[in-house]
Amino acid sequence: MFADDTQSYSHCAISEIPALVHKLSSCINDLAKSYASLRLQLIPAKTEFIWFGSRINLSRIPERFRSIQGCGSVIECDVVFRDLGVYLDSELSMKHHVNKIASACFYHIRRLRQIHHHVSREVLKQLATSLVLSRLDYCNAILASLPVSTLMPLQRAQNAATRLVLGLDHRSSITTALRDLHWPPVKHRITFKVATLMHQALHHRCPAYLADLVAFSLTDFHRQLCSTTTRTAAIQRTQTQFGRRAFSVCGPDVWNSLPPSVRTGDSNSSFRLALKTHLFQLAFNN
Repeated sequence: MFADDTQSYSHCAISEIPALVHKLSSCINDLAKSYASLRLQLIPAKTEFIWFGSRINLSRIPERFRSIQGCGSVIECDVVFRDLGVYLDSELSMKHHVNKIASACFYHIRRLRQIHHHVSREVLKQLATSLVLSRLDYCNAILASLPVSTLMPLQRAQNAATRLVLGLDHRSSITTALRDLHWPPVKHRITFKVATLMHQALHHRCPAYLADLVAFSLTDFHRQLCSTTTRTAAIQRTQTQFGRRAFSVCGPDVWNSLPPSVRTGDSNSSFRLALKTHLFQLAFNN
């Protein structure tokens, strides 16, 4: 909660929508009164409202509940909402976010192409890392378990940056080029982020609301022997593809797929090094 970025959210069944809208309206009015006592103003024009759900459930929301009353104004429902640089669409497909990130990456690639003759390859690599790869890696854990087709714009952006740094044409092998730069593909970069979060949850180095989503066991067997300690995560089952994207589901899946030698690393630096080595071999040696 910040003075310029306060969020209120809840969930309900379709039949409970009227009560939820009334509760959110009351919450907005209470916030406005609280701010007024602190000589702050809640601006309705900058207040956003969005429904999240499946396409079927969103279509079942009555038209009169596609807006909300607050501060004496009507706040219309948005289709896409930006939260700390992440674009969340109403169906949480993340396609809008992926396209935005890819567009920003290609913008910087075009700018770098204008100067690539005037700088060394090492400088160009550093610029591409800070301007392109940093955007591909920002909050990329939310892209876990998305279809390959959805992630393809991000991979195209990484491929374009790779060819620019190495001065390659479109016919050159992109796999060899990525390996030469030590740049894992986008899907492996996402796996790296999810696995890192799982390691932090194991050692209680992340917020409790994230660590509480997963549970670990010290061994795969009933006997507690030091030789069988593998630190596996409890698998949570889900019936939908959307559910597989939840951290409580995809996190344990990613964690248990790692070799025991990687999972047993205690320090953050040693784990990240072993994880990066494993993913690099997985991406380029198979």
